[in-house]
Amino acid sequence: RSLILVPLLALAAHALISSFNYVPQGANPTLFVPGFEPVMHLDQATFDDTVFGQDHAFVVLFYADWCGHCRAFAPYYRSFANLVMNWNSIVTVSAINCADNFNQGACRDNGITHFPMIKYFPRTARNTQNAIDMEAQHSGELLRESLLRRVTNEYAYNRYPDWPAFHHIAVDATTTYGDLWTGVSPSANHMVIFFEMSDGDGAQFLLDMSSRAAMVGAKRSLASSPLTQMLRVPSFPSVALFRRDHQQALYMQPFSNRTYSDIDSIVTADRISLHQQLLTTTTARPLFSTTTAKPVIDCNANPDRCRSMYYVSETDMLKAMRMALYDEVIKTGDFVAADNFTSLYEFVNLLSNHFPVLSFSTDLRAKKRRSTSTILKNSERARMIFVHMREYLEEKSAQKYVSVDDWKRHFDDIEQVFNHPFPANSSWQHCKGSTPSTRGYTCGLWTTFHALTVHTYIDTIKDEDVDSLKPLKAIQGWVKSFFGCEHCKNHFMNMTTKLFPMNERRVRHPHDMMTYLWRAHNIVNQRLHGDATEDPQFIKTQFPPPFLCPTCHSGGAFSRRQVRNFLLRYYGSIEPHNRVDRRRLV
Repeated sequence: RSLILVPLLALAAHALISSFNYVPQGANPTLFVPGFEPVMHLDQATFDDTVFGQDHAFVVLFYADWCGHCRAFAPYYRSFANLVMNWNSIVTVSAINCADNFNQGACRDNGITHFPMIKYFPRTARNTQNAIDMEAQHSGELLRESLLRRVTNEYAYNRYPDWPAFHHIAVDATTTYGDLWTGVSPSANHMVIFFEMSDGDGAQFLLDMSSRAAMVGAKRSLASSPLTQMLRVPSFPSVALFRRDHQQALYMQPFSNRTYSDIDSIVTADRISLHQQLLTTTTARPLFSTTTAKPVIDCNANPDRCRSMYYVSETDMLKAMRMALYDEVIKTGDFVAADNFTSLYEFVNLLSNHFPVLSFSTDLRAKKRRSTSTILKNSERARMIFVHMREYLEEKSAQKYVSVDDWKRHFDDIEQVFNHPFPANSSWQHCKGSTPSTRGYTCGLWTTFHALTVHTYIDTIKDEDVDSLKPLKAIQGWVKSFFGCEHCKNHFMNMTTKLFPMNERRVRHPHDMMTYLWRAHNIVNQRLHGDATEDPQFIKTQFPPPFLCPTCHSGGAFSRRQVRNFLLRYYGSIEPHNRVDRRRLV
């Protein structure tokens, strides 16, 4: 028996429970500031012991820091967290960054297939199967209403004695004043009763008061109760405050935004007069970020400085493709099957054939323009990984499915064979945002998609039978099956199927594979211009801007021929991984 007890004690000693001041482990930035916002950070090390080992419920936001929709949703979740901050003894608002490799296990265990996702874990939850999905509504108030329903439903089934008594007070001829205090903490010398016509704001009021439970008990009563007539409650909803040794109401007023501060003031004054401990209430912590943004360069006034910030980085593309084939694929569930299997094969096939391994540059100063090429050594090794992963999928083509665990294991093995060509721990280069919460992965994806169409065009320029739609369809298939930002995915699919359909009418010639994606991306830029997720240094104007390609602009419109030439130059000339760090600072 003692031999069994020792490891159990060791496990208990190593249990790691998060707190509001906890800084999560991992390398990625977070969308919320630890210690300054009422959002508890979770990670792989703390998730299970925190969520499944506590005596209250949890709301968990599963997000990816690179996901544009997650960034846009963050202010609403922050507002929601502040609205329900006083509910913390009942339910804790928390978040975990699934884009961080450190957290992959926790996010996969929770079945996270897209971002953002919100789950409610009841107080009785002991595993991920007990969670209930919540809609990621763009409103702090609507999120609060959704959480209120989850909490009151849980109470209806479990009637936890240490939770607020959400049921209405039952009063009859035999009820005494002392009976009204049943269930109120012995340390509380005051009680407030919320009177309402029907099942309205009373439940929210009880939760708002729950942080004061040790000082003030809270209950609710219907207008039809005999208690209402006894106290002559004038209107509804109204609030009445009592002291334990005094049956007359100390305070009775219609419910309003001032009610909470009124109660705090009266109870505090009353406790002072009775020489008791001051009532302490939770004070909202200031919401500020410790991140200092770099000054924004005016590209109209300083075109040369801005021009140097725009380039195609091998580092960015390699980082994005590892996330696309590894992080995104392994979160899809236990198997990649059917249409998802086909989408994965087609995208890997595109990478195997046309992922850039050469960078082309032209010396414009020479009497005769000379083009030179540079081998992208990391990309050469990465392309060999793509080839091996394609062969692995071809072996599974008869059954048309692959285990996610097998895919992960095979990718890890091949990555090691080719000496880890993906610089996963390097910083983003061109795609580095002005702040940690802008650009990054999505910029890397778009950059790679464009580079793939340009290099497919270059590689097949002499092929008269090239299928110009095939690379675009491969990209579309990956987005549909694996892109984790659900909102972004839906917009992309709507654009490429309805708004600007990806079809043979628009992609008739080989060069159309480049210009279709260019036009599609500008549609996205137009939609997101002015959005809260926009990087102030890289605003989403129509690309390329005049300071990058003056000849592309003619009479207020784009010159398609000049744009086509620009795309070939821009995405053909790639900064190698080991050279980007030597670029001058702007």
